Amino acid sequence: MSKYAWYTRVTDAVHRLTVLTLVGGSLYMSGGLVYTMYMNGKKYEQQQLASGSSKLSSDEARELEGSVASSE
Repeated sequence: MSKYAWYTRVTDAVHRLTVLTLVGGSLYMSGGLVYTMYMNGKKYEQQQLASGSSKLSSDEARELEGSVASSE
């Protein structure tokens, strides 16, 4: 059985840590982006419903209320 040199093992450990950091950070940032976009969309819907039906017809307002209720 051959053993790897110490510098090979250190390089391997540093590489694994780098890859895990990049992948984990990317997943974390992607999750944050999706969450922020979802919450902004939900907030926008609530603002549109609260502003009254001056811009929305009653059918559109009812449709938005249904989509908000179904997403909870």
